Amino acid sequence: MQREQEFNTIDDVFNLIRDELRDAEAAYTGYLQTNVSLIPKISEHIILSGGKRLRPALLILTMRMLGGAPGSGTALAAVIEFIHTATLLHDDVVDEADMRRGLAAANAIWGNEASVLVGDFLFSTAFDLAVDQRNIAILKALSSATRRLAEGEILELMRTADVDTTETDYRKIIEGKTAVLMAAACECGALLAGDDPGRQEKMRSYGLHAGMAFQIIDDILDYTSREEALGKSIGIDLEEGKLTLPLIRVLEQAAPAERERVRDIILADFVSPEDFSQVLDLIRKYRGIEFSTARATEHVEAARELLADMPASPYRGALDFLARYIVNRDR
Repeated sequence: MQREQEFNTIDDVFNLIRDELRDAEAAYTGYLQTNVSLIPKISEHIILSGGKRLRPALLILTMRMLGGAPGSGTALAAVIEFIHTATLLHDDVVDEADMRRGLAAANAIWGNEASVLVGDFLFSTAFDLAVDQRNIAILKALSSATRRLAEGEILELMRTADVDTTETDYRKIIEGKTAVLMAAACECGALLAGDDPGRQEKMRSYGLHAGMAFQIIDDILDYTSREEALGKSIGIDLEEGKLTLPLIRVLEQAAPAERERVRDIILADFVSPEDFSQVLDLIRKYRGIEFSTARATEHVEAARELLADMPASPYRGALDFLARYIVNRDR
């Protein structure tokens, strides 16, 4: 039995699977080879601009924890990152974003048309590579996740600037737009390891809880982080009319006049620094950050509990650390 090891930073986790992540990165770049030069140019702008490669890491860590052979997850880790990158390209077009990870968004450089089409290329390439796994369960996990990703984004669009959005609505949105791909990464890792269906389902649930917590914290950071740390403009969710959990809490608790003021700000064409400050004051007044952090912590604890009967190893320790890291990150 492998012993657990101590993880103090996110870099400790990535160092554990450094070689496999490096191979997945190389595979990703290799699969981008095409005569259409704009495709690798835009794709590499996204993939090489940073990001923690969290989803490939979840897949590899799950696979190794459950006994998968080193290196056997390389191609599928690249597939997961292809899907994630495609959603980022499409999201930035929908959101009319100017920045991504501290750099100019791809659509701001090359235009919406190119970003959408390259995103489509990445989706199709992901499934072309997934077919090579010759595993119908993996294909099903990926196709279901991709379908639900689209549903989550559409639901978010439908709820834009809707002050009647509830916490239940919000949970459906973030489960679709974020959590299902993390769940699929963990499920595919278990499928690659050939583990029993019970553990496959538990790891899918682990990824789902981790993804829910990740998005809740991401939405908190839009109100509390510094722009240079977050890598995007602060308050952009408010300006885009996105009702995230800290603001939903305010709207549920606020006095009628306060609620009406928030509604006016959300519906305005431009959110001034003074408007943002007013909303932030209300979030503080009604403890929206604390409420949202508690919800994220509930998901993290649920994720950690699902690891309890998994084989003890450094990989299980890394997955446990990742869950805890999610609620303590600052970007």
